[in-house]
Amino acid sequence: MIITVKGHKRQSHEHRTDLAGEYKWGDTGQIVLLLIFLVGMTADVFVLRISDSWQYVVPWYFRLVVFIPILFVALYFTQKAHKKVFEEERKELMIIDTDVFARIRHPMYFGSLLLYLCFVILSLSVISLVIFIIAVIFYAYLCRYEEKLLLEKLGDQYKNYMNNVPMLFPKIRKP
Repeated sequence: MIITVKGHKRQSHEHRTDLAGEYKWGDTGQIVLLLIFLVGMTADVFVLRISDSWQYVVPWYFRLVVFIPILFVALYFTQKAHKKVFEEERKELMIIDTDVFARIRHPMYFGSLLLYLCFVILSLSVISLVIFIIAVIFYAYLCRYEEKLLLEKLGDQYKNYMNNVPMLFPKIRKP
């Protein structure tokens, strides 16, 4: 494990000089949050049945029609961002401002949040909605932390990128 000025690089990425780093407990936090979400949603839908009254308000087929396109958008952003960051190695740390990064600064986190939202819509679980709100706060924290690292390392160049590209809600059209 390598510790940068601030931030952390996974052992599998310690040789990568083109990555700024991330919050030390970010990956663990994401996994724990996902597990809590899945357990909470499953417990609500199948055991506690707190959200049963909502199940009859919005029919399952309507929820499925909304779920599927959001799922595809989530997978698109997550896959494109992951490929761009981890499969394309650059010579040095630089701003990635092409593809999905031209529309949003944190497309992997955006995709992850959309995945949570998909399952909130599908299950209509009150417990999963509460955990989704916690996830939004957690991912916003991760974004701010990583942006602080990038500002320290890339300075005004990253500040300009921040001024032109939104953090967690993507631009629909390019300017």
